[in-house]
Amino acid sequence: MTLNLIKTFFVSCLVINIVSALSDLKKENEIEGKVVVITGAAQGIGYAIADNFLKNGAKVIIILDINVPKGIQAAKELNCKYGKNKAEFIECDITKDLERISKIIYKKYKYVDVLVNNAGIFKEIKPRKLLLTNAVATIEFSLKFMENMRKDKLSGKGGTIINIASTVVHYIDPFFPTYRGTKFAIMGFSRSLGHEYNYKKNGVRVLTICPGETNTTLGLDNTKVNSEDAPALAKEYQYPTIQSPDNVGKGAVEIFKNAKTGTSWDIENEKPPVESTDTIRLLKIGESL
Repeated sequence: MTLNLIKTFFVSCLVINIVSALSDLKKENEIEGKVVVITGAAQGIGYAIADNFLKNGAKVIIILDINVPKGIQAAKELNCKYGKNKAEFIECDITKDLERISKIIYKKYKYVDVLVNNAGIFKEIKPRKLLLTNAVATIEFSLKFMENMRKDKLSGKGGTIINIASTVVHYIDPFFPTYRGTKFAIMGFSRSLGHEYNYKKNGVRVLTICPGETNTTLGLDNTKVNSEDAPALAKEYQYPTIQSPDNVGKGAVEIFKNAKTGTSWDIENEKPPVESTDTIRLLKIGESL
């Protein structure tokens, strides 16, 4: 009789632990009530992610951007659309302001559930700035916010970090090597940081999104191209569809709700997200994507 009671007790404990784990997982994948920080969210993909997260019930979006007029306007539009105090803009140079910004955010909001590292530039002629903005800032912001999210710290209750890379990590060509290098860095860093081994310890999901060609100000016309390269460049970069930022925003919501930590997802051609493959194509001159 006593043995049966002991067995029943242990089975009950096991069931309770399983139910609790499933409940935590469900909460992790729910957007409703989340405090979300998005870098580079004054326009383009970042703004679209902010819009779609609020549409799905986020508690508040904190917009970090260096463009003050655009940032103020973005917060105003989102507050008009979703209600007062649903979005806040904070001016931020992500290459310099991490410590200052994190103190402001944690003092006011106490906790951040989701960080989206979206801010980026496409200036091959300024390689150091490109590296600092795209790669170094993404790494530093991820590590800083993860420290406050991680469950193995007293104050942490888990969270999600989403880093924006690009589909350029899936192929190699002669163009834009520094930009491509920064996106490879983001991909490698994110998949390593989000490894299941780390997640089991700290409870922080890390996901990567690779948008294809998107209708934003980050387009190819922002980069000077040598005249002799122009014909090959024009032939190679012929996209079936240039997608809207909103398609990436909707895809980000779907990924947040369903993706496992350490995974990477492609969003392109105005289609839903698909999990990235590990294949890297080597393109010949004149070969189109």
